[in-house]
Amino acid sequence: MGFEEVRTTHVGSLPRPPNLSPQNLDRAIEDVVKMQVEIGLDEVNDGEYRRQSFISDLTELPGFGVTELYWENSAGDRRFIPVILRTIGYDPSKPILAREVEGIKRALEKIGVRRRIKVTILAPSFMARVYPDPDWMPAKPRELIDKYRQQVRQYYPTIDDYLDDVKKIIINEVRAALDAGADVVQFDAPDILQFDVYGEYNPDKGRAKERVRRAVELNNEVLSKLPTEHLEIHSCWGNFNNSQFNTLGHYDDALPELYDLKVGVLGPFEVFDGIRDFEELKYFKQYAVPRDKKLALGIVSVKSRNVEPVEVIRRRYEAALEVVNGDPNKLIVAPGCGFASSATNPVQTLESARRKLRNMVLAVKGQ
Repeated sequence: MGFEEVRTTHVGSLPRPPNLSPQNLDRAIEDVVKMQVEIGLDEVNDGEYRRQSFISDLTELPGFGVTELYWENSAGDRRFIPVILRTIGYDPSKPILAREVEGIKRALEKIGVRRRIKVTILAPSFMARVYPDPDWMPAKPRELIDKYRQQVRQYYPTIDDYLDDVKKIIINEVRAALDAGADVVQFDAPDILQFDVYGEYNPDKGRAKERVRRAVELNNEVLSKLPTEHLEIHSCWGNFNNSQFNTLGHYDDALPELYDLKVGVLGPFEVFDGIRDFEELKYFKQYAVPRDKKLALGIVSVKSRNVEPVEVIRRRYEAALEVVNGDPNKLIVAPGCGFASSATNPVQTLESARRKLRNMVLAVKGQ
């Protein structure tokens, strides 16, 4: 089946080593890059070790603040969220992602190898969710959203005013990352699939697809200004201890609308998460992947520390390969989500993540 041709990657975050601090951060990044190289991954990153969570690249810029507004997952766990409160403070001459790329390059140079370098950034559609607008923000308590909207209106009268700044920042970040040597920039847009964030599935496909279309159109306003061949977009149902944000919903809620995203790689998309699994592949078969795009599918679960055997992952890979008519050049494989979306609340240990990634590479490379 040509196992050797498929590209292997991961979504972004990896569990941090104990006692990670600014003093030993560079060494920790060197170690985690070396681990990825030794495993045999085709694309490597810094494990997002410079961030507190996957959203910390942009939502920790001056102007954002954590409030009493929260997102609640299907188990009832709450996560208090950042909200834009005033004008974003951003210096375009000091891009965040470029610094991450430089750190990965230094680590690879120490090892003396070359690998594809990957960095991640929040998508505009996700950033829209932290503007206090009841139509966009899926937060509780609902009555407080208007309070914060009144506060921010003196800086950004409308969500479009806010998004104008966001889009400029993201474009600057991506261009700087590519100039610094990144091969892949992955946009993180879990919001595209998490449209029923309160754990109540609405079977109204028209309503779901309209939300997806709105997110796709917003993201394309940025994606269309960047080199498609370097872009991926990840969406999922979340990765948090005890539960997903939403355990309901299927890919037919979002396909084929997802295929309109102006990226070279669609995904990684969560497929084998212990709930959806093989059944979800039928939707990707039903809606053929566009000829000008590759499909990245998550064939390893990040929601359990149990390490899937090579044989199990290989069966998943073979099923995923059928979706792209047996062409491994159209398929990229990864875990379904980040291993540690939050630095302080990882589902995995670094060792369980390493073993899962190792088995994934062994499974798809046929070794």
